Amino acid sequence: MIELKDYELIPDPDDHELWNVRVLSGDYSETVLKFGAISINEAGEGIMTFNFDVVSSPDPDLTVDNVELQEYAGDLLQAIIRDGIETDSVIMKERDLSLIHI
Repeated sequence: MIELKDYELIPDPDDHELWNVRVLSGDYSETVLKFGAISINEAGEGIMTFNFDVVSSPDPDLTVDNVELQEYAGDLLQAIIRDGIETDSVIMKERDLSLIHI
């Protein structure tokens, strides 16, 4: 996934330190997601866990319980983190190996 082609980061209207993610292409086009706590278990298998909310979507029935959306959100989050590490724009905090404020 490529920023400004497949997704864009938009300011969170409720918290000026956070960003939401607007999907620009594909099945979830125009859906806006807000990611919460993100952690990576590096001691084990390197498994990433996260939570997210659907801020808005053209599909009124779309919820975080949708398994396909969960998988998409995981792929999207990995792309954002990868890009953030490459551009040094992700704020990382060592607190139980959690990534904060993406």
